[in-house]
Amino acid sequence: MTRADRRVAGLILAGGASRRMGRPKALVELDGRTFVGIGVELLRTSGCAPVLVVDGAHPLDPGLGAIAGAELVHNSQWQRGPLSSLQLGLARALELEPGLDALLVHHVERPRIAAQTVAALLARAGDEPECVWQPSFAGRSGHPVVWPRALFEALASLDAGRETARTLLRGPALARRRKLEVDDAGVLDNIDTPEQLAGL
Repeated sequence: MTRADRRVAGLILAGGASRRMGRPKALVELDGRTFVGIGVELLRTSGCAPVLVVDGAHPLDPGLGAIAGAELVHNSQWQRGPLSSLQLGLARALELEPGLDALLVHHVERPRIAAQTVAALLARAGDEPECVWQPSFAGRSGHPVVWPRALFEALASLDAGRETARTLLRGPALARRRKLEVDDAGVLDNIDTPEQLAGL
């Protein structure tokens, strides 16, 4: 299978309560565009298909122009954390595309990730398709993360009430973990507060 033949779904996690931000992070704007709109455009232009957005505490309007072309999934158990949204999104992605080769997971509060970073990440994931790929900047691990099909079952089997995706990365999947050093500080973003937003 060539890189061009690989089927990679894009998943945006936007289910949290956004308590520190004081409003839904998905609808926060940067340069006139919402965080969720930036994420959808990033994943679509990177060739991900399908693209899914998982909401939760703040249900998004299905008619929101910013998510046009994306599948909206609601996580009614968002209190269980991001892993529950990831698992729900993965299940839906496999319903839409049973032959999926990989899942790229993007957090909505990281709006500055460059398209070139995602392209490079997907290219390396195509070279070693059995591995988990994530970017790093200045030696620090960042996002988004590309999960291979080989780990879909393990991801789905995690206990969202007690575990996170890191449980897998630090344990059974450690030998499959790969990092790509990039010149993109946006991979370390975690814009959770008005002060952090103002700092952009």
